[in-house]
Amino acid sequence: MKTVLVTGASGYIGSHVCYELVQNGFIVDGIDVVDSENTRELVKHLRNYWRRDIGNSNIKGAYDIVVHCAASISVEESMSDPSGYYENNVSNTLQLIRDIKTSHFIFASTAGAFNPISPYAKSKIFAEDIIKQHCDNYTILRFFNVAGSNGKFRQIGKSTHLIRIAAEVAAGKRQKMTIFGKNYVTRDGTCIRDYIHVVDLANAIVNAAKEQAQNNDYECIAAGKGFTNKEVCDTMIKVSGVPFDIEYGENREGDPATLTVHGNLSSYLDIKYTLEDMCKSTYEMEMKA
Repeated sequence: MKTVLVTGASGYIGSHVCYELVQNGFIVDGIDVVDSENTRELVKHLRNYWRRDIGNSNIKGAYDIVVHCAASISVEESMSDPSGYYENNVSNTLQLIRDIKTSHFIFASTAGAFNPISPYAKSKIFAEDIIKQHCDNYTILRFFNVAGSNGKFRQIGKSTHLIRIAAEVAAGKRQKMTIFGKNYVTRDGTCIRDYIHVVDLANAIVNAAKEQAQNNDYECIAAGKGFTNKEVCDTMIKVSGVPFDIEYGENREGDPATLTVHGNLSSYLDIKYTLEDMCKSTYEMEMKA
């Protein structure tokens, strides 16, 4: 059986990835700088779990595969703290490559790399370049907006993603829903994004781990269809059965009007879930929390 190290293992994406890898017969170790509510369930499935920063982990060794999910991920935060994002997303990636030997490095990048306005997106591009320069075999996955849950793990920490924020409003945890910008050149004036269910994403990583690295520039991980922010909120209202008002704020710095698939979807994908599934499972997890 192949051994896998997953960084950011207690995070939203990392926890789902660990779970699906284990379900598919991989031996998985996890590392994350924090313990979260996901960790209690996660450690049941892992061989080892370390609460450490990958930039100073003191973990050295070899794995068949490394899945690098650990990162700072807020576009808004990166605009005010660009150096912190370069340190965590770029320098720590290089340190991980130096510390851990692997025959297949799988990197969780971002679709923001197609239109790198924010330091967050730029930091991911720099990390991609480092991986290409230092790793003999790699898979770079550019994720579009990730949402949903498998019913075991959830998004943690401060809410920054639209679907989770809308779910919190529907669950009564927020008083209002604010969409940033209504004058973009789109069908209803709000930003358009492509969304991928986290389980579909995790299974794409499993499929990549089962194969030899192709060393492509990147793989597009998305559902292949764009939805406006207003359409997402309307979908949340529909699946939750909870009507809520929508307010509009100013355009947010760092947000492109449209971010959808550039080029073909990855062959690692087998899409099974819809936007409705993403909204419903996110809402259900917020109601349970």
